[in-house]
Amino acid sequence: MDEVVAVLELLADDESLTGEGIGAVLERLGWGVARQVTGAAFPRVWRKNDLLAGIEGDAPQVRLAVTLWEREVDEEAGFDALEALYDESAQVVGRIAHEVETGVLAGRLARLDGGQTVGIDYIEQRAWGLGRRSLLVGAVQDDTELPVRVDAVVS
Repeated sequence: MDEVVAVLELLADDESLTGEGIGAVLERLGWGVARQVTGAAFPRVWRKNDLLAGIEGDAPQVRLAVTLWEREVDEEAGFDALEALYDESAQVVGRIAHEVETGVLAGRLARLDGGQTVGIDYIEQRAWGLGRRSLLVGAVQDDTELPVRVDAVVS
């Protein structure tokens, strides 16, 4: 989570958030390009150690999503197994939220309501504001066949 906090700190006071600006900050912090699309204005997929980050959308609705935790869904295991996975992801969100609230940004963050979800139905989520930016940590499953994951989103 320290890597995401570092990005948030560097972007907190930027007047406008752009994909190019996020990319420059990621490069400055030692992230590497994981995938470059030919003809794209900037790389959208970045990697640092075991973290994968994606620059989503375009200005002014651009955001950086970093996957912090991910578990595959066993479709054969049934509803109870899926519910247990949801519970585990919610616990992970709680642990990360505690880490954020007691870490280097303690006392500088403002707790936010769920308005940062941009239409995504999170299983569990917490959000904070710092300067002009927000940080959301949320558990999500985009589709029943896809993994459950916990993302940190800077927007």
